[in-house]
Amino acid sequence: MPVAETYFEARPERMPLGKLLSWTGQALGRYYQRTVSTHGLTSTSIGVLGVLAHRDGLSHRELAGRLGVTPATLTPVVDALEEAGELCRDRDRADRRIVRLSITQAGRDRLVTAFAEVAATFRDRMPHPPPEEEQIIRRYLLGVLAAVTEGECDELEARGER
Repeated sequence: MPVAETYFEARPERMPLGKLLSWTGQALGRYYQRTVSTHGLTSTSIGVLGVLAHRDGLSHRELAGRLGVTPATLTPVVDALEEAGELCRDRDRADRRIVRLSITQAGRDRLVTAFAEVAATFRDRMPHPPPEEEQIIRRYLLGVLAAVTEGECDELEARGER
């Protein structure tokens, strides 16, 4: 059957693999957002806390690059987390034009609590393939990611944002 005929197929088992992957990613994103929202967070805000917990002191631009969003998208999220006392902004001592973002203890506490529950929810809900199948799936997904982010990772690395 030609791809054009199956592309608009509503039954997942008949969709082309690329569309199924896209639909699965979108559904997973919606599920993740619903799960995270029970903690009063968005997927972006928990991402901000998570990245800063692992690499504190990033600039606004570096953080946006690591999250795959624009700096403008990140601004209201950073504002809200700062207002909640979960991160703080500090001027870079070497270059006063740069503002560095740091997670506070309140931010770490919120991240630990929210992420533990989100991870448990996902662990309980998601199917777990056998290890040998997981490696096949992982290689495929990494290949897809490389194909659709052509050059993006290299650009981030060149700018020191990865």
